This record gives sequence, C-alpha cells and structure tokens, in this order.
Amino acid sequence: MPLTVYLIGALLAFVGGALSFYFYGVYKGIINEKQWWIPSILHVSSETCTRVIDTHYGKHFSLSNVLVGIPFMFGYGIILWETGRGNISTTIPFSMGIISIVIGIYLIYGLMKLHMHCKICYTVHSINLIIFLLQFSV
Repeated sequence: MPLTVYLIGALLAFVGGALSFYFYGVYKGIINEKQWWIPSILHVSSETCTRVIDTHYGKHFSLSNVLVGIPFMFGYGIILWETGRGNISTTIPFSMGIISIVIGIYLIYGLMKLHMHCKICYTVHSINLIIFLLQFSV
C-alpha cells in the first residue's frame, strides 16, 4: 500500500481514537457532551449512548471496550504510519484490522440486542472498516 494510503489510514485511526476518548470522557463526566471539535451529529449523552459501557457487551475480559479501544486506535495509527514508511510488515496492520472488524461486529450486535443506537459507535466502527478496506487498495 502506498504511503499516502497508510497516512490516510493512520489519520482515520487517530480520529477514531479521539472519538473514543470523547465518548469515554462524557461517560466519566470529565468532558462536556457538547464539544466544538466533535460534530454535533455525534454528540453523545450520558443518559443514552454511554450506557452501553455498563453492559456485558461493553466489556472484554472485564475491561471496558472503550478503554481498550483508545490505545488500540492510537497504536493502530502509529503502526499504519510506520508500515507506510516500510518499517513494519503489512501483516501487522492487516491482523489488527481483522481484530477490529470481528470485535466491531460483536459490539454492533450488542447495540442491536440492547436496542441502543449510538452514532459515535457506528462512526468508529465504520472508520475501522474503512481502514481495513484501504489495505486492499494496492
């Protein structure tokens, strides 16, 4: 994959990490729901969207998915960037993409089972899918 495609993937991963950070910050009450750097369509409410964190669908190995997702997304971005520079094998970001897709399917299934519709969750999962599909663009 050319450097520009990896750079786009890295930037998308950083955006996904920032959205996850915002989501968790609102959940914990340390970030106000209305932030200028978050599009208003993605603003979450502590009474709605963030409730998924407290369900069994929102945890993996007793850790909140979002707490795992934030460092994963930033690490994914760094790995994509370094792969584009030729410093890391392409199998590593590809494997990370598969993991993110499988977990994303499970989490979207959980949202559907709980009858919760979380635009920011769908956005981050879509970002993961786009990054994964970009890896086929060579």
